[in-house]
Amino acid sequence: MGNANRRSGLPAAAICLLFAGCAATGPSIVEPELEPIVVDARPLPVPTPPAPVIAPAPPRVQARVDIALVVDETTTAHLGVADEIESALPPRRYRVARIAASAAGDLDALRSRRVTVVAVGPEAVRAARTALPDKALVFCQVPAYADALQQGAPIWGVQTLPPLELQLKSWQAVDPSLRTIALIVGAAGSALAEEAQRAAHLLAADLLVETSASDRETLYLFRRLATAVDGLWLLPDNEALSPQVLRELLAYASSRGIGVLTFNEALLARGALLTATAVPADVAATVAHVVDRVVAGRTSDLPAMTPLSAAELAVNVGVATTLGLPPVATSRWVARDAD
Repeated sequence: MGNANRRSGLPAAAICLLFAGCAATGPSIVEPELEPIVVDARPLPVPTPPAPVIAPAPPRVQARVDIALVVDETTTAHLGVADEIESALPPRRYRVARIAASAAGDLDALRSRRVTVVAVGPEAVRAARTALPDKALVFCQVPAYADALQQGAPIWGVQTLPPLELQLKSWQAVDPSLRTIALIVGAAGSALAEEAQRAAHLLAADLLVETSASDRETLYLFRRLATAVDGLWLLPDNEALSPQVLRELLAYASSRGIGVLTFNEALLARGALLTATAVPADVAATVAHVVDRVVAGRTSDLPAMTPLSAAELAVNVGVATTLGLPPVATSRWVARDAD
């Protein structure tokens, strides 16, 4: 046996260790094959840079427009309207210089300047047109505006009277029995008479219109019409009316139980039933609207005369009671086109 161990060529101790190692490690474990890792070799997308932030341009500062506000300062009503116009033209856009119509030197100094003219009253229109014939002009408080529109161009006006339809509607509210009305005008009042006819037609009133050549003829015509009417509509007309005839007309109308609508609140004390006058703030707002259009050059569809939109009404409560009219809630109010 000893010879057999020697023939193996391994020492006995080494063989024992070999077997001992095999017994300790046990059977061999087969490792599963791993799938190969695939690497995406495409380049990563380059992120889009954010859009640059552009600071807004500073607001453009608009140069202010020079306005020459020419005023006939001999009439108190014109002064009040001029005050309202100054308030209605925003100072951030307009630079207003107020000039008396009698200050010819101040007007002459504006000839070489770029300026838009606003004239309040007939005398202001004449003064402005004489001194500044080539300047754009907007006027108001000019009852006989036909002549004013002929005094050079460019020129635009604002009506002096409240809308006639609004006047008549307010009159009917005070006197629901109003049906037939006399209106007497001079030759220059034909346009007003046509407007009054349209208003009467819309409001189902019968308007009898006569043309007068003088104040005395006006009185004669009214006396002839008095038996057929229950209202007399007096519109401002220097050709057909005078202070004396106004007093006689009102006295005669009162004696016949005829209500009278007039254009001057002072005539309430003379026996008129109702007065309709312009609202200064409405006149000013309308003037400012026209000025905005003129300054912006948007005049292609701007009418020669722009109408007002409001009327201030005042009632003689005593006359209303005498005529047997319904009691009025207030003796003074403002009516507007939207009412």
